[in-house]
Parts: sequence; structure tokens; C-alpha cells
Amino acid sequence: MKRAFFFSFVAGLALVAAAAAVYPLPKHERYLSSIEVLTNGGRREDFFIHWPQDRVRLPAVPDGLQALAGQTAFLLASGQQAVMAELFRLRDVSGNVIGLAARISGQAGQANVTRSDWLLLVPSRGSLLLSQQDSSDLGPVRLAGQWRLPAETARFWGRARSRRISAGPLPGGRGRVLRGTGEFRRLAGSYSETWELQEVLADGGTRGRIHLSTITEARR
Repeated sequence: MKRAFFFSFVAGLALVAAAAAVYPLPKHERYLSSIEVLTNGGRREDFFIHWPQDRVRLPAVPDGLQALAGQTAFLLASGQQAVMAELFRLRDVSGNVIGLAARISGQAGQANVTRSDWLLLVPSRGSLLLSQQDSSDLGPVRLAGQWRLPAETARFWGRARSRRISAGPLPGGRGRVLRGTGEFRRLAGSYSETWELQEVLADGGTRGRIHLSTITEARR
């Protein structure tokens, strides 16, 4: 399982790098960054992803992997546990598409503990690598003979309108900002990942957004 998780993580990094080279971002224009300076030190910057429209479809799924609707790739490992790679457009607080985001998730190390890593790539600024333990497993489940993503079904939400996914390892259940490149290269800190439901569709699917809120400061 660890080998599969590591392989998927590396494959995800390669996927983002390849997509960044060919995917038509809006002229690589740099929009004004919306950064809030915090009174107790550090800075806050929020990023958003809208589902399902911000999912980037893969042109093909490599041999040995399976795909969901929208060409999200995943690998079934031991015990039918899935390691999954997702690719999205990344937006700022104003809704502008500013880059790409890859999410790699799966169970690693401890049974029934799901972890995920994000790679945020903003071509005009650099990249950020994030890592966390998840409160909910967002990996594919088999429903009515088909593989589905739980968060994109009404059943996952019940009466809830939002789900906080970050569950550590940092205090307050926040994930860790590991490192960055370019403008982000000297930053470290924490982040939270929240999925916000906006609409349940007639076909039983859902529409909403993922909110990634980072708090960082310069490394000492």
C-alpha cells in the first residue's frame, strides 16, 4: 500500500507538470493576489475549486488504473482500498482561474486513516505542497455497480451543507503546508480543506466548491 501511495503521489506530480505545459490557462495572466496580513503574524490566502466543472478530464487512463466519470484516475490496492489522483482548475477568491491543483489521497500507514496531499500550481507565482490527515474518506465507492465519488452524491451530505476534511496533524485539526517554490519557497504553515455543498442536482449528483485556506509565514 505504501508503494502504491508513493507511486500515485509521484504520478500526480508528473501529471500536474505535464498538464501545466499543455493546458490552456488564461494567457498565464497574473491576477492581483488576495492576501490578508494577520494581526498575530503570518498571512492568509484562500483558494477555491468548483465541482464538478473544475475537474480536468484526463485524455486517457494509464494501464492498471481505473477511471470514474470525468476521468478521475484511481488504483485499487490491497483490501480494495483506493489510491486516487484528481486534477482541478484552481481559482482565487474572485473566481479567476489562476492555475491547477492535484489531490492525491489514500490510506497509508494506519488502517482506516485516510491522508491526502495537495499540489497547488500557479504558473505566475510558484507552487505549494500541502499534506493532511482526512476526517472523511473521499475515495471512490461502488454504488449500484458503478464507482462514484462520495462527495458528488446527495447520500454523502445528508442534511449537512459543509464538511471539514482537514483533521490534522497540526493543532486545531489543520493540515501542514510543507514547502513551496517561486514566490512560496520560503513559506511554511497550516491550512484547512472544507467542501461546501451548493446544490443537489436532479440526477442525484451535487455541485459545490472546495475551499483551501492557508495560513503561512516565512521559515525561521
